[in-house]
Amino acid sequence: MNRNLRYLGLSLAAGAAAATAIGGLAGSRRPEDWPAAPGEFAEVHGEQIHHLVDRDGSGPTVVFESALSCPCTEWAWLLRALEATAPCLAYDRPGNGWSSQHRPPATAAELNDLTLSLLRKLDLPGPYVLVGHSVGGLLARAFAGRHADELAGVVLVDSSHPDQLDRSALQREGMPLVKQGISTMYWRTRLRLLGDDDGFGAISELPGEIVESSGRVMRRPEPWAAARREFALWHTQWATEAREATLAPTLPVGVVTAGQQASMDLAHGRMQMELAGLTQVGRHEVVRMAEHDSLVMREELAGHVAEVIEWVLERHAERLRARR
Repeated sequence: MNRNLRYLGLSLAAGAAAATAIGGLAGSRRPEDWPAAPGEFAEVHGEQIHHLVDRDGSGPTVVFESALSCPCTEWAWLLRALEATAPCLAYDRPGNGWSSQHRPPATAAELNDLTLSLLRKLDLPGPYVLVGHSVGGLLARAFAGRHADELAGVVLVDSSHPDQLDRSALQREGMPLVKQGISTMYWRTRLRLLGDDDGFGAISELPGEIVESSGRVMRRPEPWAAARREFALWHTQWATEAREATLAPTLPVGVVTAGQQASMDLAHGRMQMELAGLTQVGRHEVVRMAEHDSLVMREELAGHVAEVIEWVLERHAERLRARR
C-alpha cells in the first residue's frame, strides 16, 4: 500500500483502511471463498449481522462502532481488556466484515435503530456506553442524541468531526486521492489482483487467532463495496446528524486521540480537544505514538482506550450513587 495514500486516508479519520478501497458489487457471495466467521449471526432488519459478544461483567453494556471498512475484529484487544468488567458487543454494519448487505441503512438514525434492535435481540441490558472509532464516532454521537435515556456514556476514538473537511485543509485536499484509492482497491479485490505482501493497516497486530480471518475478509470486495457507500455517507449525512445531536450536560464523554495524526494535522488535534468538551464531564487522552488504526489494533495502545472506557463506566457509577 502506498504510504502517502495510506496517511491521507487515516488523516481523514475515515477508517483504518480507507486509503485503499471500494466500488459497487454485483453477484452473490461464494461461501467457499469466505473465511470462517469468528463470531455469531443474528437477523436484524432483514440483514444477517455478524457480531462478537461477551456477556461477562455487570453494569452498562459497551457497544463498539467500527471505523470505515473495518471488521468488528478490530476491537479484539478491547474485548479482551474489558473481559469480566462489563458486557460488550462489537458488530459488523451491513456489508462490512461478515455481515450481509441487502438493503443497508443510509442514515445514522437508521443505523442507530439497527444497533438498538440488535442489542435487544441479544438481550444485552442498557444503559449503554457507545465507543466509536473514526466514522463510528459520528454514529455514536447520533445515538447519544436520539437515545439519551438508553445511554451511560460515550467514548470517541480518534473520531471523525462533523466539520473536519471545512476546517482541515489536509483532509479536504486528500479527499480525491482517497476516493481514487478506494476504487482501485475494490477492483483489485474483485479481480483478485492483491499480492501476498498487500496488508491492511494494523490488522496484522490483532490477536493471532483472528489475524488470518480478518485479513482474508478484507481481501473480499464486499467490505470495500460497503465502504464506498459509507464513505459517501459519512460527510454528507452522518456528519450532519452528529452535529445536530444534543448530548446531556452530565453525560461522561471520553476522547482518545492518535498522537501521530494530531501532530501531522494540527486542525485534527484541535477538533479532538473540542469533542472532549461536548458535555461538562469530559476527558481527553492523547496517545503520542499511536496512529489512527494502531490505536485500537495494537495491544499496548488499545490499553489506553480501555482505561478511558473504564473511566466512563466509573463516572456512570458515581452518578447512580449520587442519586441514592
